[in-house]
Amino acid sequence: MTKVTPGSPHNFEENLVRVSELLRCAAATAYETCDQLTGQKRDLVCSVMHLVEMAQGLVERSLTSVEVR
Repeated sequence: MTKVTPGSPHNFEENLVRVSELLRCAAATAYETCDQLTGQKRDLVCSVMHLVEMAQGLVERSLTSVEVR
């Protein structure tokens, strides 16, 4: 069960916005880390970055659907 704290999102759209912000931070971290590495380690971080970007796209499309309603 998820703990609800003050300022926590309470509805679906707010949750999507929060997830979008978290994914944006994860992508920024992956980009910065990727720049510091070479070889196979760099490839792995770039793969993570790609997965985060794909998830971000899904969240953005979901937010668009929620806003249209």
